[in-house]
Amino acid sequence: MDVFNLPSPLGKIDLSFFRPYNLKLFIKRDDLIHPEISGNKWRKLKLNFEKFKQGRYDSFLTFGGAYSNHIAATAALGRMMNIPTIGIIRGEELTARSNSTLQKAASDGMNLQFVSREEYSWRYETDYKNDLRANYGNSWIVEEGGANFYGMMGCTNIIGELNVKSDYIILPAGTGTTAAGLLMAENRAKIIAVPALANGDFLRDEIMSLLRYGGLTDEDIQEKNEQLLLPTEFAFGGYGKSTPALIDFMNQVYQESELKLDQVYTAKMFYALHQLVESGIIPKDSTIVALHTGGLQGNQSIKDKLIFV
Repeated sequence: MDVFNLPSPLGKIDLSFFRPYNLKLFIKRDDLIHPEISGNKWRKLKLNFEKFKQGRYDSFLTFGGAYSNHIAATAALGRMMNIPTIGIIRGEELTARSNSTLQKAASDGMNLQFVSREEYSWRYETDYKNDLRANYGNSWIVEEGGANFYGMMGCTNIIGELNVKSDYIILPAGTGTTAAGLLMAENRAKIIAVPALANGDFLRDEIMSLLRYGGLTDEDIQEKNEQLLLPTEFAFGGYGKSTPALIDFMNQVYQESELKLDQVYTAKMFYALHQLVESGIIPKDSTIVALHTGGLQGNQSIKDKLIFV
């Protein structure tokens, strides 16, 4: 298997709009873990692929949208480990040639199955999963984004790799799995999970459900709930959507630091961090770790608007 860059680098970052607040701002570069399986995708897939190898499964089946980082990473890891992968893709109008993400997943050997949005909404139902196994064999089925117990536990390792004591750890959130892993392992810092999708309040319940599944008591859950901040006003219209202001922000960050962000997750996280600091919700002199969760392949959809590729 290819070499993984672990633990991922952690270093200070200096951006002009944070300087007046005397922050100690660090960035955890999970985007540098691997060129194809970067960020939290590796962390969420690692234990799931180990579970696959321990069982007598025929294939590794999961779910995602047209530009899913999770689908891309699963297909690449399946190729590397010689494990058959199946992707249930939201959007019956799509094909394996619809975009570079799907083309790469197909070239990595993933069996892409395109379904209607109605059928895709059944993905959490037991009967639907049984139907998938009947159609595709005895598959190890992993939720969209790697959102299960094994995905959460894989993300707990992030805390052990941090050699700074932070007041806040901020990250983007799609399913809440990484945030749950951080909460499972961290007892001190506030965890700020910035939803990448509109109306992201539901993620709090998803995160707490994962923690409960991980064995935490009701008292533990209450403490973790108070430790979690979930600012929901930075979705920029919804999942995968962006605005000119967000694109300008991405370009500014790159100009100042050569740090590449993606418009789906990490740009929204950094923009939220700026606003939370400016508004005083995060006080001056704080020590903050920002988690870069990868996903830069999604920038292909807006590459003509960026000063970087």
